[in-house]
Amino acid sequence: MADYSDQEQAEKLSAWWKQNGTSAIAGVAIGVALLFGYRYWIQHQEQQRVEASVLYEQLLAARTQQPADAIAKANMLMKEYAGTPYAGMAGLTLARIQYDRGDRAAARSALQWTLANAKEPAAHAARLRLARLQLEAGEAEAARALLSVKDMGGFDAEYQELRGDLLRAQGQPNDARVAYREAIRRTPADAAYLRLLTMKLDDLGPEESR
Repeated sequence: MADYSDQEQAEKLSAWWKQNGTSAIAGVAIGVALLFGYRYWIQHQEQQRVEASVLYEQLLAARTQQPADAIAKANMLMKEYAGTPYAGMAGLTLARIQYDRGDRAAARSALQWTLANAKEPAAHAARLRLARLQLEAGEAEAARALLSVKDMGGFDAEYQELRGDLLRAQGQPNDARVAYREAIRRTPADAAYLRLLTMKLDDLGPEESR
């Protein structure tokens, strides 16, 4: 009986293999391909990160003495390494370079790209800087819309300060005081920037009765 049982099992295995062998081999092949594909993706991501890091260091080194070269490197980072954190930092740096060159439109474009494509915290920094440019250009409502976010990503003091600047520009000193006080509350007591916030609050003068 044992021999018959072994033979029967062998026949069943042979029949199963004839029916399912191709799909089994395909499944193993797919599994191997996925494994190697994942490893390749990890290696590619790491290579991208390293290359972007080197390029970003070159960008920082060139931004003062060779702005044209720095701009080219920033654009390369934003185009070819958009998936790395360095692309967002490059967008912020590019905006600073263009702003210092007097090209507000190019600075805005870099900030808009960063806001749309970068991860935090670069996206928050871009939002704040873009709102500042809008406020400088007299586009108060556009700046207000940009600052209307619930998640401030750890930039609470910066958002509140800019909201205070916006409210002051719109002739709402009492509301500006509230924003400045909140910015002060959210700023570390040993921060040097606290003095500027206090000056902004003091410059509003005594609170007006409503």
